[in-house]
Amino acid sequence: MPEPDVCRGLRNRLRDLATELQQVLGDLLNEPFGAGRVTLQERADLLQERIEDTRAQMEDAGCDPPRPPAVHTPPVTAPTLDEFGHGSIRVAGRTALGPRPLLVVLLEWDDDGTDGFPKISSVHELDYYEKLAFGHPVPPFSTSEPAVNPASLTEYVQECSAGRFWFTRAGVTGPAAMGVFGNPSEAEHVRKVAERMAGLFPYLLYSMDSDASSVVTSDELVVLVVENHRNRWPANRYTQSVPFTLEFFPFSLTKTMQLDLAFAGPFTPFYQIAHEVTHSLGTVDMYNPGTMNSLLTLMGAYSFTSNDQTVVHLDAWHKMALGWCEPQRVQLSEHGTACVVEISAERPDGAVILWHPSRRAAEYFLVERRRRTGGRKYDADFPGDGVLIWHIDPSRPPMHRGAPDLTPGANGVWQAGTRTPPLTWTDGTVAVAGLELTDGPDAGAITLTW
Repeated sequence: MPEPDVCRGLRNRLRDLATELQQVLGDLLNEPFGAGRVTLQERADLLQERIEDTRAQMEDAGCDPPRPPAVHTPPVTAPTLDEFGHGSIRVAGRTALGPRPLLVVLLEWDDDGTDGFPKISSVHELDYYEKLAFGHPVPPFSTSEPAVNPASLTEYVQECSAGRFWFTRAGVTGPAAMGVFGNPSEAEHVRKVAERMAGLFPYLLYSMDSDASSVVTSDELVVLVVENHRNRWPANRYTQSVPFTLEFFPFSLTKTMQLDLAFAGPFTPFYQIAHEVTHSLGTVDMYNPGTMNSLLTLMGAYSFTSNDQTVVHLDAWHKMALGWCEPQRVQLSEHGTACVVEISAERPDGAVILWHPSRRAAEYFLVERRRRTGGRKYDADFPGDGVLIWHIDPSRPPMHRGAPDLTPGANGVWQAGTRTPPLTWTDGTVAVAGLELTDGPDAGAITLTW
């Protein structure tokens, strides 16, 4: 018996309403929190009411009960860690994993009569640089007499990487005479230093060509150059292609070096020495507004000439991009929770990526647990006990949103027992109405709820 027209019409209306509801629910999944999401939710509620009303009309008309309309919510899968940038920082195609040789070169320019170029040994005994590069100090770190006890670059990168990367000893050489400094351009200065290195250490450079390509690059050798320039600002500079020749009687062999040189002076603090050295691993400056992420990450701002031993870790974004940790990925659904602990060899997933389907890996927040009293020797000068909220978007370097008001680049640490204001995306729309921070279930953990 054919279905009555009234039932056929109601059934078609029910199908159309279900299709429209499915579309609205799909839009709702990809809409960030804010006015647009509220509008979509109101529309979905209205459609659901119309569906129930149409079903009631069908029942009153004696129509056969319809099959429940299938509303398929497409599954939302998290972007991969690679999409978030895991292991994306590379030098000559290589990530900073495993061993890499470190060479420290001490250079002395002639005295200019104004004490602008003091002898390196007049500021620090020469074994200071051996300790600085390859030592195993027991804190506290110090640059002052009589207890000169510098932090160690080798230990620093090994701790930051949770044992995934470390320096091996290529050597500490010099001081080598450089002649009159004059007033060279930066490019000319770098060229002179590189050519002097090529002349001094051709056989050492030759031994660093691990891939036998005849070109020594920074994925094969990291170099710290310490000059006796009193006002030398730390920097990292590329050498271009500099040839070096080895004499094997009766013939000679010429290769080239293309290195990133980390430059420091006799008064450069450990913070900036390590900052410039890690640039040779591919790290980027994070001099954002506010306090420029000072003391939150090695790549933030710090004094150039304080001659001290202040130490803080690299941030979680750098650790992820270098391949040194694997943060958890937690979707910013309407209500959610996440637990944050310190990144370590035991917990490489200690940090948390907060992502939303509307942005996926293009823009997100990265939350990491930090404290100066934790078990990390080289995070001793971190300014608090809590979490950092890094805002990651492609238009600028990662930027901390500091307590208590999410100021860009500020170094206020978010502590347990506080709540953030609404976090916003770069375009000003609301990502989440706020994060509530409480002590986590385990010692040292912090729970985020929203």
